[in-house]
Amino acid sequence: MRKNILLSALLSIVGGVSLCFAQSTSLQRDIERGVSLYNYGHAIEARQELLAVRKQLQMPSDRFALEKVDYYISLCNNELLLREAEQSMKAYLRSYPGSAYSNDVQFALGVHYCVVEDFAAADEAFDKVNYRSLDTRNRDKYDLRMGYLAFLEGDMSTSKEHFSKIPKGSIYSDHAVYYLSYMSYAEGDMSAAREGFESLTHSPQYRELMPYYLLQLDFKDGQYEKVISQGDALIEKSVQEYAIQIRRIMAESYFQLSDYANAVRYINDYRNSGGEMGRVENYILGYSLYRQTIYDEAEQFLRETCGADDMLTQNAAYHLADCYVKLGDKPNALNSFAMAAASDYDKAIAEDALFNYAKLQYELDDGLFNKTINVLTRYVEEYPDSERVQEAKALLVAAYYNSHNYDEAYDAIKRMQNPDGEIQVALQKIAYFKGLEAFVEGNLAEAESAFAESRRVGLDAKYNALNIFWLGEIAYSRGDYDMALHHYRQYLALAPRGEREYAMAQYNIGYCYFSSAQYEQSAAAFDRFIELYPKADNYRADALNRRGDVAYSNRDFTEAIGYYDDVRRMDAIGRYYAEYQRAMTLGAQNNRSAKISALEAIVAADRGDYVDDAYYELGRSYIANDQYDKGVDVLERFIAKYPDAEYSAQALLDLGLAHTNLGNEQKAMAYYDEVIRKAPQSAQSKSALEGVRDIYLSDGDAESYFKYAEQVGLEGDLDIVARDSMSYVSAQRLYLDNKVESAAKSFESYLRNYPDGHYVNDALFFMSDCYIRAEQSSNAIESLSRLVKQGKTQYTERALESLSYLCYKTERYAEAAVAYRALYDETSDATKRKNAASGYISSVLKYADDETIIAMVDDMEQMPEVTDVARRKARYAKSEVLMKAGKEKEAMKVYEQLATEVKSAEGAEAYYRLLEAEFVDGNDEKAEQMILRFAESKTPQNYWLAKAFLVLGDIYLAKGDTFQARSTYQSVVDGYSPDNDGIVAEAKSKISKLN
Repeated sequence: MRKNILLSALLSIVGGVSLCFAQSTSLQRDIERGVSLYNYGHAIEARQELLAVRKQLQMPSDRFALEKVDYYISLCNNELLLREAEQSMKAYLRSYPGSAYSNDVQFALGVHYCVVEDFAAADEAFDKVNYRSLDTRNRDKYDLRMGYLAFLEGDMSTSKEHFSKIPKGSIYSDHAVYYLSYMSYAEGDMSAAREGFESLTHSPQYRELMPYYLLQLDFKDGQYEKVISQGDALIEKSVQEYAIQIRRIMAESYFQLSDYANAVRYINDYRNSGGEMGRVENYILGYSLYRQTIYDEAEQFLRETCGADDMLTQNAAYHLADCYVKLGDKPNALNSFAMAAASDYDKAIAEDALFNYAKLQYELDDGLFNKTINVLTRYVEEYPDSERVQEAKALLVAAYYNSHNYDEAYDAIKRMQNPDGEIQVALQKIAYFKGLEAFVEGNLAEAESAFAESRRVGLDAKYNALNIFWLGEIAYSRGDYDMALHHYRQYLALAPRGEREYAMAQYNIGYCYFSSAQYEQSAAAFDRFIELYPKADNYRADALNRRGDVAYSNRDFTEAIGYYDDVRRMDAIGRYYAEYQRAMTLGAQNNRSAKISALEAIVAADRGDYVDDAYYELGRSYIANDQYDKGVDVLERFIAKYPDAEYSAQALLDLGLAHTNLGNEQKAMAYYDEVIRKAPQSAQSKSALEGVRDIYLSDGDAESYFKYAEQVGLEGDLDIVARDSMSYVSAQRLYLDNKVESAAKSFESYLRNYPDGHYVNDALFFMSDCYIRAEQSSNAIESLSRLVKQGKTQYTERALESLSYLCYKTERYAEAAVAYRALYDETSDATKRKNAASGYISSVLKYADDETIIAMVDDMEQMPEVTDVARRKARYAKSEVLMKAGKEKEAMKVYEQLATEVKSAEGAEAYYRLLEAEFVDGNDEKAEQMILRFAESKTPQNYWLAKAFLVLGDIYLAKGDTFQARSTYQSVVDGYSPDNDGIVAEAKSKISKLN
């Protein structure tokens, strides 16, 4: 029984083993069938088989089977490009890190990344692959993939290394040969490229491409006839993409063979079939049309070629220039020649282009940047041995003479090496006119330097003389009359009598003598001027007036009146002076009635600068003629109309005297009192006090007089008054004897002893003059300041004139500003007011902070009589302050005021700031129009004009007009100077960025 049981158990065990073995064998067969299906390219079926098997496998007992099944499932997923392919391979690498299949999966993952074109991930995946562990086929595939990745990265050496490992019999061999041949072609090894491409002519993958590649090789080798013979047939067989490029190759082949008609035909076919027209293609078409003399069509394509600084631009621009010449478009021809001349890739083109550029620039000269002079100078210096250099030099000399941009012309000549005689003559002229410009601007030092340099050249007699004349003008402006006379006499010895300056030299000599009180010599000089200068203008009128003044000083009143009458009949400003001075001269002849009639006429006409003087003198004349009522009427009208006039205190005194004589003692007392209270320390106050005394004493009321004198603070002691008067007269006598040092000390003593004396104002004025003549500026300023603080006196205006000048001269600008501003309000003379305003503005700008400058400019805007130059400088200073403070909108309003004229540096900068703002805001059209108007303005301010042209180039570039942008930048490079302030460098930088 027991034996049967054991037997049954044994059979059961054996049976179980047989069942397990049978099951395992069945799964193994299923796995192998799945692998076989995969290997034979049936990835879908293989995947289904393997997925069915995997459901029957379990870990850990079936680990090795699972490892294999999952491996092939991952490969199937990858082969079928399933979404889960990447994740299944990554999962496999995580699940079976030590698997014998891991290397192949890692490789498959890299291939997957290549297929989906994630080349960075592919490169990273392939880096983890063990190359030696791959089978032969996968090694080839690995090298193919790695070679391609390196090719994409531009690592040709590594790419070649991988492709070269793939043997001829490999299924990847043709791919390797293709890329190796392509790299040989790219590196210029045409022999190796040809050998490789020819070996692929029967390749299933590449045979369709090879005729196209071999055609390109023939083209590269210069076998243009062969290209042409094969091209048409190849176009017929090729897809559109390749047909387009073959037409391009055919066009250039015909071009290289100088068959321009066919070149045009094929490049147009290329263009019409969708080929991209780059610079080279535009050049082929443009030049081919040019060679067929179809200039109007050639122009547009050659123009599209230009821009970058390279050989192609130089050649295209040169022939484009000829197109424009043939079409009669000289401005564009000029721009094109300029572009061609800017490079030296082809030296013959550069030389010829520069010469033609220079000739056209001379012919069309627009005055911008002094380009004509700069370009001609460049030709002369760069091609000194050219057969055309003499013609260029002749044009250059003419350009110098035609130039009105003297600073630029001067700089251009100074940059020349070894300028010849003709250029030196031009330098003499340019330096002369440069000096004139500086003189007009008030820059005497710069003017003197320019005239001196022109004089040193000394080749042209006319300008030798003129330089001396203007050096005389500078000396006269500085008050150096002896030096001025020296220069004027030198000029007269050299200049012909017919020159305008000859007469003006006589006029100026007359003034030199007149200012030095040498009246006989002055009269002789003015007589010579009047003889030489018949034109009835302000100069002749002024000379006649001075002759009248000399005759008057010589007490030849009849002769003086004759001169004044000559001026009265002229339509000149000087007639108002002549009318007044004639009246005074009639008075000097004791012809009181005629004097009064003349003064009445001036007052009635109420015009000119001497109406106030005529009013005052008429009132005095009536009083002197015992016509007190009339005198009072006129003087009272004078005081009412001119309350701050220089003679107002004297007029009040005269009114007091007139009313005394009329028996109106109360009115007389009122006028005397007004004098005393208005100008207590003046000679008039002393006379007024005497008038008050006489009125009181005539009434027998001495006590009232003493009380009045005490009340107004004036000394009534006759002895003290006498000593006051004697002390002042003593000092005055020294002054009149021209003993200025002694007189100054005597006036100081008077002021110290009589601080409230009757002659304080007189003493301060004359003492100041002593200090000025002794060149003791500090003492003069102190005494003038004291005089101004005295209030309104007959000396106030003259004191302010001297004080403001001395403070400015000694760089005491804050004090100068105050004095100039007070002088502006004090004087009624329009010229003096303008000068005072200029001094005020200049002084403030010399010392003030931003807040003070703004206040000064706001004040100036309320002042009607300000010179344009001073107003401009003030407004410009305000704009700078506003910009610095970030107040751009307010600054722009000031720029708009300044930009109404662009001749000055301030106006030109303001205009530029406005157009720049328009450009920055995107208003290109408005900015462009502003720049063109700027160019037409003939502004001499080349720095700001050049800056504007750089903006104009940027505008053209934004429009896509590279040619015009390049031409604009080039005009700055060629014409602008100096070349060290950043402008030329910026223009060159912009040109370089066109490449």
